[in-house]
Amino acid sequence: MSKIDILYINAPSAYPGSMLSHRIQGLPPLGLGYLATYIRQFGYTSKILDFYIRSVTLVELYKILQEETPKTVGISTTTETYKCGLRIASIIRKKYPDIPILMGGCHVTFEYADALNSGVVDYVIRNEGEITTKELLDYLLKNIGKIDDIDGICYKSSQGKIIRNRNRKYISDLDSLPIPDRTLFDLKSYTFPASISTSRGCPGNCIFCAATALSGGCYRIRSAQNILKEFIYLKSLGYNHINIVDDTMTADIHRLNEFLDTLLNQNLNMTWNCESRVDIMTKNLLQKMKKAGCISIQFGVEAGSQEMLDCLKKNVTMDQIRNVFSWSRELNITTATCLIIGQPFDTKETIKNTIDFALELQNLGARVVFSVSTPYPGTYMYTNPDKLGLTIKDKDFDNYNTQTPVYDSLNLTMEEIRNAFFDAFVTLGKGHMNDNTRNVLQKVRHELKSEILRGNKYD
Repeated sequence: MSKIDILYINAPSAYPGSMLSHRIQGLPPLGLGYLATYIRQFGYTSKILDFYIRSVTLVELYKILQEETPKTVGISTTTETYKCGLRIASIIRKKYPDIPILMGGCHVTFEYADALNSGVVDYVIRNEGEITTKELLDYLLKNIGKIDDIDGICYKSSQGKIIRNRNRKYISDLDSLPIPDRTLFDLKSYTFPASISTSRGCPGNCIFCAATALSGGCYRIRSAQNILKEFIYLKSLGYNHINIVDDTMTADIHRLNEFLDTLLNQNLNMTWNCESRVDIMTKNLLQKMKKAGCISIQFGVEAGSQEMLDCLKKNVTMDQIRNVFSWSRELNITTATCLIIGQPFDTKETIKNTIDFALELQNLGARVVFSVSTPYPGTYMYTNPDKLGLTIKDKDFDNYNTQTPVYDSLNLTMEEIRNAFFDAFVTLGKGHMNDNTRNVLQKVRHELKSEILRGNKYD
């Protein structure tokens, strides 16, 4: 009987649309890969169980618990997957009441009290988890150190009081972290198996995003040479296309140019895609990125008028957006973007502007999707609803999925936001639909039919 030190679990979403989306464009949970690889340096063993993979069910969880008898369990959750994470924790607690259960991720970083009050989570790890997890395992498994000296955790005292230890300092030297070991994942189960994180945090301050609060406003980058090392590693595994998963990997122009120069000098013949802001882009920079292997960029646009962009604190202009998408089309760089429906300042007229702008971008070759404005914990919207005139009507975190309205705004009701969201997709569908979009929609329809026939496997 083997006995691993920690079983890492990536909790699933209860929303079928998110599961289907993962089937089409799913990536391995890189954050868990970082955690597992980091603690291995100190002699700890682990296994990752990703519930987003079709073959992973509760049966697989029971099998691992029985055969590998982990000493601890760590569950990673977002807001959308949080309640499923609690359900999994509850199942483990009933069968194995003595296994300490840890929970981490962006949601519980801010909502740790709810997790601890659930009765099935023993420790919450806030923000970055590598060093904190190692120290907590030292305490739990080796009786090293004191619990109140471990920065970055929350837990309940013996009297039932919630204790919030000091914040942990963010890791300043990302190059010091080991490259995630991809053998921890069943890579063949992912549509896009090769992904890289080249930075942490985001310098932006958008009211709908929790990235700034999660990273303490601290934007940190890996060096170009360190990124190259991971590119070469993934190429050795047989992958020639890389998904760069940063919120915006292009924020530091100096590092970006070093990275591009490094790729051009190495001549790896690899392609990659990333996310970026439009305000840092020039045509010359796009040309250089293209030459270095960039074939696709997702730009954060969010709204279809200058007034709404300013309300969202995007700090970009409509002209910048149009220019970048035009240049990208000219250079044959595939583009994608997401536009928000029902953000706090939206009216029926501004939503029409957003839909019209979506059609304009689609005509420039962009793959456009819409999302419903969602007040995730950690965002300005969540912490300041009164200042924005929001009345949050639905507090069921299962519904915080960017496709389900959860609030009335000053100008729109939940029902009006929902109708506008559906109307946006219908209007977009009547516009130009390229072959890739058509194929994706066909695959979604097929998957949806299969899921309906299969039923909800998590319940």
